[in-house]
Amino acid sequence: MTASLAEKRRAVLRLRLRREREEALARQRQAPPDGRPGSPLVPLQPAGTRPPLFLVHAAGGSVAPYVPLAPLLGDDQPVHALEDPGLHGAPTEGRSLADLAATYLAAIRQVRPDGPLHLGGWSVGGAVALEMARQDGDVALTFVLDTAIPEDAAIPEDAAIPEDAAIPDGTAIPDQPAIPEEPAISGEPAQPGDEELRAWFDADVAAMGADPGDPGLAERFPVFAANVRALLTFRPPRVRGRVVALCAQGSGPGKAERWRAWADETRVVAGDHYTMLRPPHIEALARVMRDRTSEVSAR
Repeated sequence: MTASLAEKRRAVLRLRLRREREEALARQRQAPPDGRPGSPLVPLQPAGTRPPLFLVHAAGGSVAPYVPLAPLLGDDQPVHALEDPGLHGAPTEGRSLADLAATYLAAIRQVRPDGPLHLGGWSVGGAVALEMARQDGDVALTFVLDTAIPEDAAIPEDAAIPEDAAIPDGTAIPDQPAIPEEPAISGEPAQPGDEELRAWFDADVAAMGADPGDPGLAERFPVFAANVRALLTFRPPRVRGRVVALCAQGSGPGKAERWRAWADETRVVAGDHYTMLRPPHIEALARVMRDRTSEVSAR
């Protein structure tokens, strides 16, 4: 009985995630007034008077994980996501996170040419967002959501690390089964082969609750592989503007501790690498993000 109930819940989750992705892609095809045909920008919540928040996709390239997050950030908070052009036929081979950052900044500055930006991203997206902040130089706020840092990344000389920088969210979290995370990054940035990347991709797909039989997965694998390879060479920069690193409790204390050298604030939030963006944990994540965007907007 318990196994049957768990299977039903997984089936409902798969259907919901598929529907969210389809809705996000439909918004992109509609070529909204604040975007352009062929642009990677996808408006998830275009209305609002606050500075818009631009969220960069994770390794898989889709903006679907941000669809349930956008409305929780407030009715007056515009939210746009950046979807990987590789999902729509653009080349991916040999690109870097710096290449992606430059492409996405160009798209954003077409619709928001002036003023400081608010950026963010989950997993690989956090690394791209930080590189965007470095390239643009006029970014007031960058959210880094459970992004990995290479163990050999040199700590910035000007890094200020207050003792209370890592602040637990305080949300009680029930025991959870282990779920595969993004690939660990350590030592030299050796490039994995396709077989190893395929294993990581399959684990990612399973953890996301996607249907293994979905024919669209074949198109997503090259995007995933290119983004993971790019992440393995990522070395986080120190940037102007406020950097808030929100790390999942299930990822362990090491990730938050590593981010203390590059972020102005590190915070541990409920869930693991995947469930932090799902109910019930997504509400706690959204609450912290609302508070930080309000603080920066008020300055």
